[in-house]
Amino acid sequence: MNKKDIWRYKSLEQLENKTWGTTTEDSGITQKSLALVKVPVAKLSASELRTLIGQSFNPTYLVPLALEILKNDVLVTAGMYPGDLLKNVLDVPSTYWGEHPDLHQSLINMMQERSEEIETEIDLPEFWRKKAEA
Repeated sequence: MNKKDIWRYKSLEQLENKTWGTTTEDSGITQKSLALVKVPVAKLSASELRTLIGQSFNPTYLVPLALEILKNDVLVTAGMYPGDLLKNVLDVPSTYWGEHPDLHQSLINMMQERSEEIETEIDLPEFWRKKAEA
């Protein structure tokens, strides 16, 4: 195992040195998210990544893993509809992409290669619409 990949075997709680604890809130998504932050990030499925990214958990650790999945199937169905994981990745704030230009370029390249297919499946946020067409 490469030392730089050790982070993949830690949970979000371990990576962020933060405990979210539990909740009495009835929301299934909140309870699911709080359970998922205890799972090593490398073991998260596409659906679980979609959930955590959609709930605005730390994209630093989640987006690279999501992009690995999207490289194999950009329109993977992660529990809801074709392209749902991609849609949540595209909704990550633009500040994240500015801080990670290599991942940003990788995503743009992926989108440009499959732009027609992507645009028929999901409604691209404005920030990405121009990049996919370039």
